[in-house]
Amino acid sequence: MANWTDKDMVIAVQQHNNAALECYYHDCKNYFQHHAGAVFVGDANVEDIFHDALIHLWREIETRRIELSDGRVCRWREGTLMPMTSSLLTFLLSIAKRKHWEMVRKQQKLVFENTDSTLEALDCHRYSVSPENVEQNELRERVVADIVLQMSERCRQILTLFYYEHRSLDDILALRSENQSKQGLKTSKYKCMQRLREAVCQRFRQLDIMI
Repeated sequence: MANWTDKDMVIAVQQHNNAALECYYHDCKNYFQHHAGAVFVGDANVEDIFHDALIHLWREIETRRIELSDGRVCRWREGTLMPMTSSLLTFLLSIAKRKHWEMVRKQQKLVFENTDSTLEALDCHRYSVSPENVEQNELRERVVADIVLQMSERCRQILTLFYYEHRSLDDILALRSENQSKQGLKTSKYKCMQRLREAVCQRFRQLDIMI
């Protein structure tokens, strides 16, 4: 890390010192990559999370929710300007964690909205959907949603577009430059479904969920 302080960053943001902010940007990114690996492991959106978190932090400084008072870095909380108990870099990580959680919640909401059709496609949908089985059905939905979210970005995107957004293969092909042909996309979807099917049915057995 370069030899600068939180006070230096606050002054640089408020004075729009682009040269200093460029230096702070790279230092913050290095710190984030070094400390956030365990939190965001396998998340393809980690770069976006970092940028959103850093912009949020700097916006807090620009709008003077974070400012200097008697030479100390303080933050307005519930109408009171209070000294910050953490460094700005630690605060940056907490913002990133919150944004990551919001992103996961948003993805989970999308997945939960139509997990039932995915279970049918998985051929693990051989159970009654009577009101008596609501708790088991909710558990199945959580299992499928969790596994989908843990898959590679490629599989997660293809399955989400096809099963949850009901996009046609032609639409997905237009959205995904990685797939060169419809046949290649079909192959990718098939392989992703195979991985999902195996993971879901294995998890069902581990949790003693009737399939």
